Amino acid sequence: MEVKWTKQQQQVIDLRDRNILVSAAAGSGKTAVLVERIITMLTDEEHPVNVDELLIVTFTEAAAGEMKERIRGAIEKALEENPENEHLKRQATLIHNAQITTIHSFCLSVIRDHFHVIDIDPGFRTAEEGELKLLRHDVLDELLEEKYAQKEERFLRFSNAYGGRRNDKKLEEMIEKAYDYSRSYPDGEGWLDSCVDAYRVDCAEDLEKSDYGNKIVTWAKAYLEEAKLLNEQATQISLEIDGPAVYEEALKLDAQTIRELLSAKNYNELSGRIQNVEWSRFASCRDKTVSKEKIEAVKDLREQEKGIVSGLKKDYFYQKPEEMAADMQICLPYMEELVGLVKCFSQRFDAKKRQENVIDFSDMEQFALQILAKKTEEGFEPSEVAKEYQDQFREIMIDEYQDTNHAQYLLAKLLASHWKNIAVVGDADQSIYAWRGADIQNILDFEKDYPNCRSIKLEQNYRSTKIILDA
Repeated sequence: MEVKWTKQQQQVIDLRDRNILVSAAAGSGKTAVLVERIITMLTDEEHPVNVDELLIVTFTEAAAGEMKERIRGAIEKALEENPENEHLKRQATLIHNAQITTIHSFCLSVIRDHFHVIDIDPGFRTAEEGELKLLRHDVLDELLEEKYAQKEERFLRFSNAYGGRRNDKKLEEMIEKAYDYSRSYPDGEGWLDSCVDAYRVDCAEDLEKSDYGNKIVTWAKAYLEEAKLLNEQATQISLEIDGPAVYEEALKLDAQTIRELLSAKNYNELSGRIQNVEWSRFASCRDKTVSKEKIEAVKDLREQEKGIVSGLKKDYFYQKPEEMAADMQICLPYMEELVGLVKCFSQRFDAKKRQENVIDFSDMEQFALQILAKKTEEGFEPSEVAKEYQDQFREIMIDEYQDTNHAQYLLAKLLASHWKNIAVVGDADQSIYAWRGADIQNILDFEKDYPNCRSIKLEQNYRSTKIILDA
């Protein structure tokens, strides 16, 4: 039976010669749509594509295996209908070596094919998790023992402030966490340096102009927009026929408060306003005709709205800007010491892995970037090897794009031919890996980063039934 695609699904299948962002909700049939897109590209009568001219990146090995098997099955089915088609016969052979893979497996293939570019032993292997833990532990033990033996005042103050009384477990965790996060960036040392630079403020005015202050304002305003929506929902319910209309006045004042916070131009201004926020009380609702459910709904929405503002005050604006600047000056030497320890650990850990001729998953991304990227004053540009891959791939498809980190983001840009042949699939609402460096901005900014882009939403869910949804 022929599949009947929705209008949006058919657009994903048919669009060519442009960048595509597919926002796919859970259960929207994205895998089936991607497979159909690939098959139509392979079987196009006028401009057929070879399957080895596609780079298809999935999030897990299982997803890559499923994708490859579906494409292989579709090719075989097409061959049954047209057994004399030489192009399809070729695809049936090429599918076994096609680049339908995870990002780490692709990086590994780049390293194995171009190991000479970064001068590593081609006999390297991927280290086991337990082996890496032992190597890390040995390196950290050796590093901290040396630091204690040297008795440098700044290190001893740092260890007294952030270490444990009985052992160095807390220090080790801090170093490892910062190291791991730095590896999600193309220039890990540059990111670490930027963390130190964020603390270089002499006064409240410096804080106001800093990247740190600007980022906090950006984050805060994103949350305040959510508070604004909650206020609008509460107001709408209160104005319904059996809604608690007596709450409208307080909700209007809330809306004015949110507007004033959103209009703040910088960190210092927003800090001053959020410190002085006061909430009016709801008027008593004695009208028996008002729905109790709607009263509770409005109260709940308002508590969420107030919770967002109080959360921002607690997390980001808990002190005056001048007090924040003074505290950051105090913290600067501790931050410098931490970053110095992380860099030293990184160098020693890398040397240890080289000695054992092993690599880990973050090495795969970092080594691939060293092969594919040239660092310039303006940033990164494709190397000669990257240009070879650009010539090879007619299209790059990346699944779960919302969970890409900064290094993976750059890898995609380096491989996309003039940034005009990339299709990504993801859902910002399903981004859950920020703790390991994934940046949701990658998918939110895709249309800005890649010109000539078409955004398509797949919102219909095919995984559920009416009975379940009604329940």
